[in-house]
Amino acid sequence: MTNQTSSQKSFVKSGDEATIICPQCNSTKIIAVRQFLQRLHRLKVKCRCGYSFKVQLEFRRHYRKETELQGMYDSVAPAISGGKAKIINLSLSGACFELRGMHDLKIGQKGVLIFTLDNRKETVLTKNVFIRTVNGNRIGSEFVEDRAFDKELGFYLRP
Repeated sequence: MTNQTSSQKSFVKSGDEATIICPQCNSTKIIAVRQFLQRLHRLKVKCRCGYSFKVQLEFRRHYRKETELQGMYDSVAPAISGGKAKIINLSLSGACFELRGMHDLKIGQKGVLIFTLDNRKETVLTKNVFIRTVNGNRIGSEFVEDRAFDKELGFYLRP
């Protein structure tokens, strides 16, 4: 069977290995993926059962959860701007958020992201961030941690 309609994500472990699971027969294979680190992240895989499928390699250090959280963003010098932010996805090491309207954010700037988790406690988190990507109104940020681990965020992000 060579059906390619299936697609899956595989998270790369710190040893540069990914575990691939065939969606047809559930057989598992561990493959070395270091050669794909700086380029191809989508592979076409053919299982020993004959089933072909696509695998998206995920090189992120932490699991990223899709969200729709409301928050606020404030930048620090040289550009001073801020406003409402919608947190699109979240991990232990960063967040992607969208801003409304015009902004002058640039890669490398620092700021503060304040948002409320949609958990039972409605936990409010304040994170110092470093802007990693700017794509229109979509901003990718990395947390500048003053603590090694945020217990509330870690619990919230459990899959």
